[in-house]
Amino acid sequence: MDNNAGGVGKLSPDEYGADAYLIGIGQFGGNQDGIVTQDEWEARQRMGIAPSGLMAIRLERGPDLGAPTRTRELWRYEKSFVAVVPSPLYYDGVLYIVKNGGLLTSFDADTGKVAKAGRLTGALGPYSASPVAAEKKVFLASEEGKVTVLKADREWEIIAINDLGEGCYATPALAGGHIYLRTNEALYRFGTARRK
Repeated sequence: MDNNAGGVGKLSPDEYGADAYLIGIGQFGGNQDGIVTQDEWEARQRMGIAPSGLMAIRLERGPDLGAPTRTRELWRYEKSFVAVVPSPLYYDGVLYIVKNGGLLTSFDADTGKVAKAGRLTGALGPYSASPVAAEKKVFLASEEGKVTVLKADREWEIIAINDLGEGCYATPALAGGHIYLRTNEALYRFGTARRK
């Protein structure tokens, strides 16, 4: 890096322009002043090669009242979780993790063993929203606005895929038998009408 934003080893917003990667480093890395320094660049590069994985930890009380809490590792899953990975979902003893490309993995939450890994065929795009669950179903919303409904189970199955035709980055909300979905265009509420 040999540019001019006040000296060698810096890039100003005028120099990197619309480059999304450099904008991210300038706005969210280091001192967040918009200038990308050599140190900020190298720190971001190290993040991409750092080890990542999934780990379950149990918090345990010390032997005496007031003793410090101890931690104990229960299991570890050594796969790459670099890039966008929404928050995992724990539901009925199963841990669900979705990654970009519509890659969904379900784990036995007690042992960390993979129960099923596969693609959400029909909804393979990127994911920012975290999965949610209710009434034995898991709901996943892709950034492309495809909402996948799964049978909640270690061996999950796709029940339906609904295409909203609008971008969706927000995690769905569940309340009162309804699912609320915020897209780039609107806020939607879906549910079944109750008969009196």
